[in-house]
Amino acid sequence: MRFFVLLLALGSTVFAQLPQQAAATKFPSTRSQVQIGVQEKAKGNDSFRKAMHIQPRVTIEGSSSMVAIPAAEAQMLIITYDTKAKFVEHRDAYKVHTSETIPVPAVPNGARRLFSFAPSDMTFDGYRDSSNIGGDAYKYYVYALREGSSKTIVDFQTNCLDLANLCKTNPAKREEILKMAVGEKFPTAFK
Repeated sequence: MRFFVLLLALGSTVFAQLPQQAAATKFPSTRSQVQIGVQEKAKGNDSFRKAMHIQPRVTIEGSSSMVAIPAAEAQMLIITYDTKAKFVEHRDAYKVHTSETIPVPAVPNGARRLFSFAPSDMTFDGYRDSSNIGGDAYKYYVYALREGSSKTIVDFQTNCLDLANLCKTNPAKREEILKMAVGEKFPTAFK
């Protein structure tokens, strides 16, 4: 009986080490938490003009503090909507406001790290009626973490539910969205 317990313990130890050895050849599991700080203020003496400050950040940590994380890069797109199109013309009009890629250096452990993207500012008309004179306001973010050497997407997040659902069934759509340039029209519907 003791021999059986010893054999079982050795077998489970060897089995527990196998996934770690296999995982050494691919990007380790990570957790990313996107934070979009949005601050609105009245602009000047007008009661309807507003200024918006956007500060995107992401916290990245390994699922285990014992596993090293190789170099990677994080990409963030900020999507805005046209307030005049929304409230006067009653249609959605989105565009890519910013697109930025930052390096994520390798670390020997999965400790939590905070990375900030460049902040941006915009002005818009705060009245939500037919008198709206336009401007851009924050709507969505699109975030991706790519493995450093192969550029393979290892994490993809967005607060645009239609895009998130589409990317679950059609992962190739992620690359198409991430290649969008600043000022380019962002789709209002996804198929």
